[in-house]
Amino acid sequence: MRLAGKRILVTGSTMGIGFAAAKLMRAEGARVAVHGRDLERVRVAIEKMGGGRDLTPVVGDVGDLSDCRHIINETVEAFGGVDCLVNNAGIGDLSYPEDVTEEHFRKVLNVNLRSAFFLTQYALPELRKSKGSAIFNASVCGLFAGPTDSYVYACVKSGMINLGRSLALELAPDVRVNVVCPGYIDTPLIAAENEATDGQVYAFIENAAALKRIGTMEECASTMVYLATDGAAYYTGSVLVNDGGLTARRTWGGRN
Repeated sequence: MRLAGKRILVTGSTMGIGFAAAKLMRAEGARVAVHGRDLERVRVAIEKMGGGRDLTPVVGDVGDLSDCRHIINETVEAFGGVDCLVNNAGIGDLSYPEDVTEEHFRKVLNVNLRSAFFLTQYALPELRKSKGSAIFNASVCGLFAGPTDSYVYACVKSGMINLGRSLALELAPDVRVNVVCPGYIDTPLIAAENEATDGQVYAFIENAAALKRIGTMEECASTMVYLATDGAAYYTGSVLVNDGGLTARRTWGGRN
């Protein structure tokens, strides 16, 4: 039980990578705050994990700073502190550059990046007490120029990577901060997009990734689990790419 006794908040943990991370962390002995914008969805997620006193519901919209503070306060009240904050909540709204509106830009920026900073700031007193860590869930889109309809998303994820690295320097040695950059992961959103395109999404991924397949949510979440453990105590300012060789292939095409 690598996370026995750890108190962890995973934002956006009612589905996708966040759900997988919360479930795996709980299985490793952590007490986990399961977060979402809707209480009913949070309750359903907790039920899917098997319920129990080691799971607590936390509700709030990370796009709203007052809710961000509430999310941290609720977690601290439930657990008496925080050992690890996983900034996972995010949206993938798409728009081509010529169609990007101010509202679109603001929404993606606020939910994906601004929330990560302020949630970390609000949790900082508790993270300092516990000598804890923060994990930022970014994306390989933040490492290279992505599809043009992901223009704002890619810009924001790039900012998230450097925010995490900068905070790692600023908060050391008391608090560790690391960044995970997933590639294509088999989330419900990707599955729905694949179905809508008659399998074109999965076909593209199989061609693009060196491992010739999409990653599972558990494979991505396992990286976050490790970073939260004491075994990763010398990791800070790290950017861990979990993408099946996607970014390596973009750098060098290889023979296949």
